[in-house]
Amino acid sequence: MTGNELNETASSRTHRQWVSSPRPKGEAYRTSQEAQALAQEAVREEADAQDGRRELLLRYGEYQRSFLMDKTLKRGSVTMTESSIVIAFSKEVPTAEPSRKVGYDLNEKSVVGSDGTVHDLSEVARLHTLYGIRRSWFYERHPRDRRLRKKFASSRKEKERVKQALHRVSTLIVEKARANNEAIVLERLKGIRYAHKRGNGEGTARRRRIALWPFRQLQSYIDYKARWAGVPVEYVSAAYTSKTCSVCGFINHKLNVTDRSWLCPRCGAKLDRDPNAATNIERRGKIRCLGEARPGARGTDEAVKGNETTKAPILRAEAPKSGLREVR
Repeated sequence: MTGNELNETASSRTHRQWVSSPRPKGEAYRTSQEAQALAQEAVREEADAQDGRRELLLRYGEYQRSFLMDKTLKRGSVTMTESSIVIAFSKEVPTAEPSRKVGYDLNEKSVVGSDGTVHDLSEVARLHTLYGIRRSWFYERHPRDRRLRKKFASSRKEKERVKQALHRVSTLIVEKARANNEAIVLERLKGIRYAHKRGNGEGTARRRRIALWPFRQLQSYIDYKARWAGVPVEYVSAAYTSKTCSVCGFINHKLNVTDRSWLCPRCGAKLDRDPNAATNIERRGKIRCLGEARPGARGTDEAVKGNETTKAPILRAEAPKSGLREVR
């Protein structure tokens, strides 16, 4: 066999291989496992000529099933998108008077409670840094690739991993408060990103970290989970919580952001920045707890004590919308 024949045979084999296994493109060509799963859970759509109803086969997990099977929940609005169905639930939650209050100081890498509990949030900061480095690396090497820019602009995977970390911390805080009959006191954070905008003398890295700090998202998770569990939540002013001495009330205006601990010049108390702020947040809360003195409480307590029909206040709680994916 000559050299030309060998080249023709090799080229024909290459051509046959390319023709026999073309590269799949588009949504119509999925992996074999996904195709089998979609075939097994195909959509059943039966249109009724009389009322126009349509039956859909939905795919959901045990978490969504717990909401659908709970008869004590009230179903609210239903929202349908191209890939999911979102149902809102609500319920009446009886709340009891808490035995104590716990204030929480939110920081970039931790959540510190006035009772000494510390919840680590360094995973969130690490994820933001990791995905930021990846984006900058791709942008430097592919500055004109719009496909990559569109892919990394939304950062869906980054957001989902951050949400998981925030859900873990918020669940721990609410479960602890419900088990110990505690009320949660949070600080009302305002104007943080405005104070750290461009031109204030800070570096780009710090301004980026503050801009990505999901403090509002964490507070919203704690808020709706606590209300769903019947745990009272209160927001107080965050002004000078770190600079105020929790022992004597002295305000240290010279305290810098980098100072993690300081010595009170008035009473001499040695204070750690975060636990001191959490204690001040707790004391600013106005939620009444058991055992606290209150004006005119004698007559009220006697009336409630002798009246067996007195009911606890009812709190209306809104559940997170349970998303059900439509099988196609």
